[in-house]
Amino acid sequence: VGVAADGTVGKVERSGVSLIDSCCGSAIAASNYVKGITDGGAQINIRLQEFTDFQQQAVQELILPHGKRLSEAGDNRMVELPYALYESQDLLMGEIVQVGCNGIKRGLALLGGIQINTGPDTLDYFV
Repeated sequence: VGVAADGTVGKVERSGVSLIDSCCGSAIAASNYVKGITDGGAQINIRLQEFTDFQQQAVQELILPHGKRLSEAGDNRMVELPYALYESQDLLMGEIVQVGCNGIKRGLALLGGIQINTGPDTLDYFV
């Protein structure tokens, strides 16, 4: 998620770019897809996307179960979005580890969190 210097969540200043830009574009696109479905203006896309868009479709499908939660967040949708994405990815990683952990003999450590991107004059955060 991006946080601009003025505190706007979902936006960030970028070095060499004069305007404040959206951040993270993939998350925002997925949020807009889910918003269209939960608001009733769009339908779930069941056709296979082009291979180059496969990851974006996966992000959209992963947060689809959080549509009501994101809708209820109202003006705080962009604040709630990274948490919905994190929880979706945490479930996915848990499934991947469960399927693939049979050969592990000494344990496995997973580190997860939310990356907070800020402007070029500020430190980024990982929480």
